[in-house]
Amino acid sequence: MKYERLRGFRDLYPEDMEPKDRFFEQAKKVARSFGYAMIDYPSIESIELYLDKSGEELVGQTFSFTDKGGRNVTLLPEATPSVMRMLTSRKDLPRPVRWFGIPKIWRYEEPQSGRVREHFQFNADLFGPNSPAADAEIIALASDILDSCGLRNRFHIRLNNRKLMDAILESINVKDVPKAFSIIDRFHKIDVEEFRASFLAVAGNKDNVEKVLELIREKGEADAMLEKIEESFKDVEKINEVLRNLKQTANLISDYTGYTPYLDLSVVRGLSYYTGTVFEFSDAEGQFRSILGGGRYDNLAENFSGTEIPAVGFGMGDVVVELMMKKYGKWETSVDAIKSYLVSTSQSGAEICMKVAKTLRESGIVATSDLSGRSITNQMKSASSSGAHLAFIAGDRESESNSVTVKDMATGSQTSVPLESLDSYIFSKIGELRQRIST
Repeated sequence: MKYERLRGFRDLYPEDMEPKDRFFEQAKKVARSFGYAMIDYPSIESIELYLDKSGEELVGQTFSFTDKGGRNVTLLPEATPSVMRMLTSRKDLPRPVRWFGIPKIWRYEEPQSGRVREHFQFNADLFGPNSPAADAEIIALASDILDSCGLRNRFHIRLNNRKLMDAILESINVKDVPKAFSIIDRFHKIDVEEFRASFLAVAGNKDNVEKVLELIREKGEADAMLEKIEESFKDVEKINEVLRNLKQTANLISDYTGYTPYLDLSVVRGLSYYTGTVFEFSDAEGQFRSILGGGRYDNLAENFSGTEIPAVGFGMGDVVVELMMKKYGKWETSVDAIKSYLVSTSQSGAEICMKVAKTLRESGIVATSDLSGRSITNQMKSASSSGAHLAFIAGDRESESNSVTVKDMATGSQTSVPLESLDSYIFSKIGELRQRIST
């Protein structure tokens, strides 16, 4: 019987995982440089965690089931509720709290380019401060991760604020603002006529639909767009207050990152718990889906503990990042590691190879033992196909002389190295090979 991979899921082979692992290692390095600490949480949570916290649309996309204890549970559809559950269960954490994690996420959505049903996701959250500086820091963290992975100037930072959109929608008498957000969040996924038809139900009349459509279609550099909105809604004090906050946030983002953020009123984020600043990073050429998204969710902690804890964070899935990095030639297997291959032609040679492998690994060199018992010709073919820089060969002759034969796979030259001199030989060879790899 032939078993096939389920639709929407991925098989990740070593050549897939190596660059993915390097990306997440780089993301962790950058996060730690900002003072963020790594956490982890279960892959299964109670479905109730999401029913009131994330909105009906998300719950409809969950991989949920009843477990053997009769509990309604789900595979993790997003990370924020789990992180908040952890935060509010501890009373001893000094604030601000800076956390990041790399969970697996499951969503029962229609698979398409940039979207699958299971993916890895880098998440970062900042708890405590409620300020433009905090919003700018979390955005700078996301920006620095992408910059450090070779995507500098390959993306745009698109900024908005849910309070601003609240005030705008209320000013034109939109009654069901949460429903309006849900429709606006789908703006780029549906055609204009479908948007008009959907939004009419919450806007009350066609004029309001066109007003909102005009606003969310227009986007530009934050300063210019904020001035335009300020002029258009100068009599609405609630809007002006949010605009002042957004201006400060945009300026700090520029200072932190060197990027000029864009104001995009179509960015509202679909999850119901967002309360303030929201943002997305998009491909500068518009080829791919959003790279990452996040925002401020100051009220979520109150649902868990009755206490408000200001919070802002983002989630960045691996799928679009991979597409972006592949496009610009940054998603490659590592070429930095020095690799060696151990070839043995007898039992005594195999014993020497095991000793040599230990010395190589302790020196930071990747050492792969053949272990096959095949002919030396076939073992050397494997050494070549593995990308090894050096082959260490041992048999009865080497056992008798207490040495190992080393072949440089690039030049073809061979030399006999006494085992007692192996450390010094490796030390000298490492410098030569590193220089060769780097050029």
